[in-house]
Amino acid sequence: MNILLLLISLFNFSNNGSFLAPQDDPYLLAEFNQEAELNALLTNPENAKVVAEFDEQFAEDFNTAKQYDVITTSNVDDWEMSLFDKRNKQMSFIKNHVTISPELSSFLQTEIKYNYWHLLLAYAINRSNANVDIKIVTSLPRVMTDALKQNEINNEELLISKSFRAFLPYYAIYYNSQEKGFLKYALGSKSLADKGNFAMERLKGNVLDYTLMQLVDIGSNSLSTDSFRFWTSQIFSENLQKYLVDKHYAKILEEEEKLAKAEVEKSKKTKSSSLPNLVDLNDKSFTFEKYEGKVIYVDFWASWCGPCRKEFPYSKEMHESLSAKERKQIVFLYISTDQDLEAWKKAVEKLGLSEFGENAHSFEVGAAYKISSIPRYMIIDKKGNIVNPNAPRPSNPETLQELLKLL
Repeated sequence: MNILLLLISLFNFSNNGSFLAPQDDPYLLAEFNQEAELNALLTNPENAKVVAEFDEQFAEDFNTAKQYDVITTSNVDDWEMSLFDKRNKQMSFIKNHVTISPELSSFLQTEIKYNYWHLLLAYAINRSNANVDIKIVTSLPRVMTDALKQNEINNEELLISKSFRAFLPYYAIYYNSQEKGFLKYALGSKSLADKGNFAMERLKGNVLDYTLMQLVDIGSNSLSTDSFRFWTSQIFSENLQKYLVDKHYAKILEEEEKLAKAEVEKSKKTKSSSLPNLVDLNDKSFTFEKYEGKVIYVDFWASWCGPCRKEFPYSKEMHESLSAKERKQIVFLYISTDQDLEAWKKAVEKLGLSEFGENAHSFEVGAAYKISSIPRYMIIDKKGNIVNPNAPRPSNPETLQELLKLL
């Protein structure tokens, strides 16, 4: 599926007169979704009458698939004038309606406002994506875009609006493109990196979470396992992370499994264990059996992972709190999933990880234990059994006690 078709499928509002999210909208999975509140607002008998009247006149204006079709045959000036006229008529409906409640009025104004901005930015992006021969993203005249109040976008209450949610990825895509001179990307991974960084610089909280989720969803076909893990790890919402993993990770993991197979073949002659192969900083192969008789606290990380780095001081603190006897019985093993081995080794040295733990790299481990996002932690007991495949982080006070119980 090309990017244009994927965007259409992601934001295709049903033409049933409802502002509620469709059942397959990942927004419904988010811990911060406000769908129950919206449902209560729209099903209020008096509000329902007003919404029905509004839909009767303007439902097609909010039908994304139909509007995207019109984009393909419109020039930019006609398109903006059409959106502007429609927005004015919609606002006039609200202003002149004698029975509309303040709450419904506010909600509909948000829908109208961001439906305009969503469809204006979509003109530039969709037309550009529809023609692979065009190497430049369509630039909208500044007179059209200057009115967007970017300082209002971080208002999390706006996420209740379907139009606002549809606007968010287009906002990141278009304005990142503007910063890059409207040149199209040759590499999808670079495209997502720039758009994601743009979003992280300007957005925050749940607004950022939802935007990053949509950007990863749209760009998943061009991501490596490293990139996928990184961008999902930047999303705070565990439910949105899970949505992306469930939808995309199996396919993305195929790449890492190929690398893992190559690693297996390379170590076959010296490897007698069925356990995943690990490689130390001196490029020597080993498995978890190296630490037989010891408790292992495994930390899956990568050099590019900010949340991973934030946990290392807690790891060091936990290690230093152990007695000399306990240190001999508990191993802190840091396993990198980096695809760039030099980046891994440089990060180990820079972060001083060898001072309070063992270090390894492995493609096999990531594939074997389905490490879809990092940081991820695992506890192995003295007999080599994985007793907790999703162990708590070093910053969790319960982690140390969980390790000590296994001695």
